Amino acid sequence: MKPFFKSLLIGTLTMILVGLFPLLSWGMPYLKEILVSFTLSLVNAIVGYVLVLNNHSADHNTFIKNVYGGMIVRMAFVLGFSLYFTMNGYLQTIPFFISLMIFYVIHQWTEILSWLKVLPSRKVQVS
Repeated sequence: MKPFFKSLLIGTLTMILVGLFPLLSWGMPYLKEILVSFTLSLVNAIVGYVLVLNNHSADHNTFIKNVYGGMIVRMAFVLGFSLYFTMNGYLQTIPFFISLMIFYVIHQWTEILSWLKVLPSRKVQVS
């Protein structure tokens, strides 16, 4: 699990380094939207990674149920959270969804690459 968190840290530092100038130039009024979308995407990636690793050694039905069921619950939470906070005026819609989309893609990419490094070393139980 350490390589995943190391990859997240490196990705986060890279995003800060690349995004610092645009943030300081035009993004300061949207700092809340950027931080909320980053946190939402980060938590989603960590939960998804933990679900896959914890259930990889389980039988096929349990794995599918937990991983894909967890994915549906996470997607519903992200959607509900996003709609609630944007429709009630807590967050501005366009900056929030653009930054959420960017962070989500980067975090999912990191999560999948970490799976590919860890999962080949584990054996799949054939039932």
